[in-house]
Amino acid sequence: MGRAGKVSFFLTETGRQVVFYGATTVAIGIFAGHYFPHSICISYYREFVQAYKNGEERKLSEKLEQRYKRAINLLDLSEFEKKFAKPFMVYGFDVFNAGSFKTRFGAYVGIPSNFEYDSAATIDRADIKIRNQPIDWNSEAGKLLEDALVLSEDEQVFGIARELLTMKTYKSLIQSIIPTVSWMFTYALGSQLNERCNFYARPRSLRFILYTICGLFGFGIYSFSTDMTEIYYETDVDKQMARFGPDVIDAGVRFYDKILKKNVAIRKLTGEDYYTAKGNVNYLIRQKAAPLTLRKEFFQTGYKEFIGTEETS
Repeated sequence: MGRAGKVSFFLTETGRQVVFYGATTVAIGIFAGHYFPHSICISYYREFVQAYKNGEERKLSEKLEQRYKRAINLLDLSEFEKKFAKPFMVYGFDVFNAGSFKTRFGAYVGIPSNFEYDSAATIDRADIKIRNQPIDWNSEAGKLLEDALVLSEDEQVFGIARELLTMKTYKSLIQSIIPTVSWMFTYALGSQLNERCNFYARPRSLRFILYTICGLFGFGIYSFSTDMTEIYYETDVDKQMARFGPDVIDAGVRFYDKILKKNVAIRKLTGEDYYTAKGNVNYLIRQKAAPLTLRKEFFQTGYKEFIGTEETS
């Protein structure tokens, strides 16, 4: 009886209002969860991904500070933008960004610790583990990883500049709006179908099927929109980088080649298939980002068609 009464409550006008306010609260939570790490809570987000050693934050060396300044000068940022963004040492082997130049909360560029390495001899092997396991540096995969972790100055500047350009877009805001709108659309669709087809008077099993179909449809919209937005901004940033000339284009080829090598090495060392044999992230169904092989290929050959099209237009 108690269960039946609980179900019937949500079929009343009061119950529907409760569901509406609940759905609105969830929508606000979804937006906040995606956007706040890049705005209001950005300092906490930075601390979460910060690289530490012996319980203390790792600091940027003078060498990396100078390379960060090179990236800023390459992009010809305004004086405000130069002061707005700040570099820090990030955990892992990949460059990172948080925040946006479009907000007033700041922006951070994460520089991985392997950017400190100038040669294989300077790699801190004892400090590097994968899945919390030591690495056999004498193995084929170990040597491949060793080669991938050492980036030239131009390659490092390319990676840092790429993250700075990404933060000049509205990407973080748009990718916060997409899941929020997808959720509200899913709720509105289910609510309208309930009322128009009078599903409230139908068995709960039919309503469950309806909600499942609406949920899958909403998730499809969210996945497609999020993935296409990510790919758009990634490819657009690469195109902007290509405009800086042949030296930057060459650095782009080598930068993505190092990332691919790193991923292949990790695949071999762990025996897991998170990465493909070529080094791309192995997504099951979705394509959450542009394939790294295509991004490398763009700087090898694709940029010629892009630059040529710009010149003729």
